Parts: sequence; C-alpha cells; structure tokens
Amino acid sequence: MKLSELKTETQKEVFFRYLSIAEHYISTENEKEAEKILKNLGYNKKTIKSFIKTVQNHVASEFQEMKEIMMGRVPKRLLN
Repeated sequence: MKLSELKTETQKEVFFRYLSIAEHYISTENEKEAEKILKNLGYNKKTIKSFIKTVQNHVASEFQEMKEIMMGRVPKRLLN
C-alpha cells in the first residue's frame, strides 16, 4: 500500500498504528504476528524482511545503550 492511496487522516492514522503494532511484535520477538500485519497492509516479502531487520537492529542498539548506562558509562552519542 502506498501512502498516496490513503485518502483521509483517519486512514493514515490507522495505517501507522498497525505499523507500530508490527514494530512492537518484532521487538518482543514475535515476528510471525508482525509478518501477518505487514502482509495485510500490502507489503511484499522482501520489504517485510527488511522492515523486520531494521527494527531488530534499532532494538539492539537501544538495548546496548541502556546496558552501557546501567554499567555507569554514557554512550558518546548521548553526550552531544
């Protein structure tokens, strides 16, 4: 589905909420449910795999930063 196909603000809001739900499923390691949602939104397999990998990388980087903070180190990226 393309963003231009969404006519009203309500449609856009629902679309982005479903994307958020898919992100949540990925971050809780429930990729199958995320794949179902993304497939229903009209994404192809290649895009779904890319989306899942991107979210997983984001979650991993956030976890690494939290780990460093808990160990008493502050990531340089947060200092600027």
